[in-house]
Amino acid sequence: MATDILHRKISNKLCFGILLTCLLLAFFEQKLQLHVYQSLSVVAIGLVLFYFGILGAGDTKLFSAYALIIDTQYFSLTIFIISFLGAITALVILVMQFISENKTNKGVPYGVPIVVASLFSIYLSKLN
Repeated sequence: MATDILHRKISNKLCFGILLTCLLLAFFEQKLQLHVYQSLSVVAIGLVLFYFGILGAGDTKLFSAYALIIDTQYFSLTIFIISFLGAITALVILVMQFISENKTNKGVPYGVPIVVASLFSIYLSKLN
């Protein structure tokens, strides 16, 4: 996630590794189920947001991999947590830009909020 914070890039290898991990977890853990339609909806909406420059492609790939095993009852909560943590991150970046002499805007690194919210929701899904 350091590359997302520093360079606003999430590698394909990382997303693929998380995808494999989620698939293996779903296979070996009886409580975790695959939610393919949920993941595909993340990809579809993410592509639209990427087209309009709102969300990065890496963020979409990362969240779609996690969305495979987030229980549907926690999916809305996950999106809320991602949005909330993303807003806090954006506010911190805005304050840092205001204080700093460097006024360049590289966007918000949503990878960290996606990972935190998704792991929390996967944990809740496993408990369920």
